[in-house]
Amino acid sequence: MKSFTQNNLKKSLLLGVVLLTSQGFAQEAKMNWASNATFNDYQSGISRVEKNEKINFVNRKGNEVSPIKYENAYDLSEGLAAVQKNSKWGFVDKNGKETIGFKFDEVQNFSQSMAAVKIGEKWGFIDKKGKEKIVVQYEDALSFSEGLTFVKKNNKWGVIDNQNRFIVSPQFNKAENFSEGLACVAIEGKYGFIDKKGVQVIPMHYKSARSFSEGRAAVKTDKKKWGFIDKNDALIVSDMFDEVDNFTEGLSAVRNHRKWGVVDIAGNMVIPPSKYDFIDGLSEGMMVVCINNKFGIVDNSGKEIVAVKYDNIWGFSEGVARVGANNKYGFVDKSGEEVIPLIYDNAYSFSEGMARISIFGKNGFVNKKGKEVFQENQIFSKGELTRVNK
Repeated sequence: MKSFTQNNLKKSLLLGVVLLTSQGFAQEAKMNWASNATFNDYQSGISRVEKNEKINFVNRKGNEVSPIKYENAYDLSEGLAAVQKNSKWGFVDKNGKETIGFKFDEVQNFSQSMAAVKIGEKWGFIDKKGKEKIVVQYEDALSFSEGLTFVKKNNKWGVIDNQNRFIVSPQFNKAENFSEGLACVAIEGKYGFIDKKGVQVIPMHYKSARSFSEGRAAVKTDKKKWGFIDKNDALIVSDMFDEVDNFTEGLSAVRNHRKWGVVDIAGNMVIPPSKYDFIDGLSEGMMVVCINNKFGIVDNSGKEIVAVKYDNIWGFSEGVARVGANNKYGFVDKSGEEVIPLIYDNAYSFSEGMARISIFGKNGFVNKKGKEVFQENQIFSKGELTRVNK
């Protein structure tokens, strides 16, 4: 919502076509969990559930930890979840207890024990007890990161600490929060970086830029091409790409024309951009690749681990990746073995040892051993309704 590079982080128009034509990357359909309910991944042992346009939270056994009464909700963050009731926002803990009252018009998740909140047209910050730590006074605000945050005053962004002291006076047209000690800022269409004291350590001479990740920041130069710089403003990865991702686990996916490849943090080409129509970023040492709308998996050396044969593949989570073919979904491990067969009508990535699944009109969760848990303590096992046996 706040990041000025949010749109830049999306893949190219070509990728957009790939995503739209592949079911696994299209918007996931809502699942029928007890009369048309949907639920998110587990976080700290609870899952956010939507039912009949109301929201609550359930534990791993499917039992409610809060009544279904909220109009909207965020996932748990630092032990608290933002929820909306009667058009106002407050917070609940993982046990469903309403810990911060419903008096805010907008909120952000907690970050470094502070949450940005909006009353009327102004933003401020509260702590986890709901106490106002920074008075509601700003036109806009980002979440805290590395002890600092950006706030907007008189239509310019500046930097404050958690005591509301200005470290950098409002002067930037655009800003991203601090990452690895530096923040990406822009004035009149020129991008550079400041440190946590407000010193301009990298001049504003780029056409666009993104936050640092693993010691590298993506920048677009006057050549209208993307490359990567280090914190000394040295161009480590040549500015030769039409599009790039941030570095993850030492690698970045890069695009030239209509093909994607991979470079390492030193600028070496791991996978030339000549074969794949799409490459997803590294996740647990593996990358999803696509050729002609079929998906496979390669490792961080470019070796094919899972053949390019599936209709859909999502990145690895907790050692397994969900895959889809012929409108059925299952999971493969890092050797490429289908450890949970493709029998589900829908499936989601693993989180805290459980993955959401849908089969035979029922929706629930499956663990890595293939044991399924459904609402009312029932499970389906390859079509047979049985009792949970933990």
